Amino acid sequence: MKKGERKVKNLPVAVVSKELAQQFAEDARENLKNVNDNFYRISIHGSRYSVNGELIGDKGTEFESIIVREIPVNIYYEKAYDSNETVSPECWSLGGSKPDESSNQKQSPSCVSCKKNKFGTQIGQKGEKRKGKACHNTRRLVLRVVGVDMPVMMSVPPTSIKTFNHYLRLLTSSNPPVPVFAVKTIFEFDSTVEYPKLIMRQGKLLSPQEYQEIKKYRFSQEVIGTLNAYASQEEYEKDEEKSND
Repeated sequence: MKKGERKVKNLPVAVVSKELAQQFAEDARENLKNVNDNFYRISIHGSRYSVNGELIGDKGTEFESIIVREIPVNIYYEKAYDSNETVSPECWSLGGSKPDESSNQKQSPSCVSCKKNKFGTQIGQKGEKRKGKACHNTRRLVLRVVGVDMPVMMSVPPTSIKTFNHYLRLLTSSNPPVPVFAVKTIFEFDSTVEYPKLIMRQGKLLSPQEYQEIKKYRFSQEVIGTLNAYASQEEYEKDEEKSND
């Protein structure tokens, strides 16, 4: 049970015929079709990683996991980011190609042509123009973290995208090329900068048995649900750092 959730008792069993009960069972599958909150999120604050309010790995400074899936996500808020205000994004894209159908105010038919997805369009909290994009570009990762019983969603901030891409290129250029989900990835922080900039390095390769298990797990309902979850403000962090790094 997640932190803050109340335990709910099961409803009494309905008295229905065997035939109707079978129909209930089949139709009840739709109940959870759009419910995708069966996962945790990694929060990054003060160069520390935490899940559900608890530091993970080595006191939150580094942790080891398997990157099960990853996908680009774009998020646009009309107002400047305020950590004390929880609002939904005006526009967001799962995949980074076009606005999601659930977006309240689609900014453009495609992300490539969107004016908000250009450098120099970001507006700071005081109304000043910044070098970054008004649309927040991130990469959503679905992780399997040791000791966590559900998939874990992690957002790679814009300033760490190049680092993440470099890590993927290193795995791909090895001999033989290594899928990112076939190896344990160690997440750390770059200590040479003041803001939380992620570092990823390769850990141990999975065993053949573990590799086959992960290949199957990648297409499980819980992983797909995490990958396709609605964009949340938890994925959007104020880009005070240098967006052009």
